[in-house]
Amino acid sequence: MPQRISTLSQKRFDTYLIAAGHNQERALALYVWNAQVGASFHILIQAIEVSLRNRINHALVAEFGSDWWRDSNFLRLIDRSRLADITTTQKRIANQQIAIDTNQMVAGLSFGFWVGMMHRRYNPKIWSRHLNIAFPDLPPGATRQMLFDACGSVARFRNRVSHHEPLLKVNVSQTYADMQKLLFWLCPATSTWIKPHCEVPSIIRRKP
Repeated sequence: MPQRISTLSQKRFDTYLIAAGHNQERALALYVWNAQVGASFHILIQAIEVSLRNRINHALVAEFGSDWWRDSNFLRLIDRSRLADITTTQKRIANQQIAIDTNQMVAGLSFGFWVGMMHRRYNPKIWSRHLNIAFPDLPPGATRQMLFDACGSVARFRNRVSHHEPLLKVNVSQTYADMQKLLFWLCPATSTWIKPHCEVPSIIRRKP
């Protein structure tokens, strides 16, 4: 491997080298393409995350009030991971010397927090009453479980991209289609607005 790219670990680069038939030039091109594909998903992932957290916030406000994140009934309901996320986010906002309010909490909580809030454990208290109100554009037959599974898939893919992992064995075309469908479920208007700005299909076609 040329000295100028010696910071690429051999084990990681071998994934691309094998996929390229041990042609180093093509392997490097695949590496760059992989990074471009991951980057091109960012605007779609962002739209899904923002839409999801705002939809769930709507349900939590309806059930627990505007300051749901410090409501005792809510804090008793959530699991340890969600509780830890709440605590960590409060500390981070406080350390920035910013007033802690619901807007700051919604923006600061992780994608994993919001995906976790779609878990079946919250069905009786939250989703049995608020699912169709919080997600008015879900198609007939779509369930909380389907929404949870779809959001979980996006979170896992997001983490894969964030850790710069190879996407060579991922069906990125299907992933893109699934994400577009999910965003439409969350908000058709956002889906229509974002889609023309997504470069995923054109970058997929440029695979070396």
